[in-house]
Amino acid sequence: MNPIEEFVNECLSAVTEDQSVTAVKEVVERAARNRSLEEALTEKPGVRVFHCSDDLTVAHVVIPTGAPRSLPHDHRMWAVIGIARGKEANEFFRRDDKTLVASGGRVLDEGEVLAMGDNTIHSVGNPLTHSLSSALHVYGGDLVNVERSMWCLPDWHEEPYDATKVIGAPFEDASL
Repeated sequence: MNPIEEFVNECLSAVTEDQSVTAVKEVVERAARNRSLEEALTEKPGVRVFHCSDDLTVAHVVIPTGAPRSLPHDHRMWAVIGIARGKEANEFFRRDDKTLVASGGRVLDEGEVLAMGDNTIHSVGNPLTHSLSSALHVYGGDLVNVERSMWCLPDWHEEPYDATKVIGAPFEDASL
């Protein structure tokens, strides 16, 4: 079994545990430091979905240098992000009537992991000028097919989620 299949299988096992977010976070923490897994991941920019079911989505997100920051968006489910290579800058927002206001941020370094709740709204970018960002993203549901939102300028108004507008490309099915 290759390292990507092993990672997906460990996530599938973890999501069945009572404290599924904590269990998945532990799996992602190990995976983000696993050099053989990092070497098996592509450097091609975009979002590759390795597994998607009603209770779990496992994806690999590559953000190249110089890519624009994503539009703010929600997931409507918990998420765990682990940085396999580079860095990922997350800016968080909260709803304020019909718009958004910034509410902090966090830059994740290689090997770091972030768990987010199902009400999180954020935008993502690569703060590095010399290296891509490669991250493992695990979600507690069917991220591909759930109704979600994105927020657009000039006034951060809410619209239905469109991956091409948010991240510049549709999700790529890389099912194992």
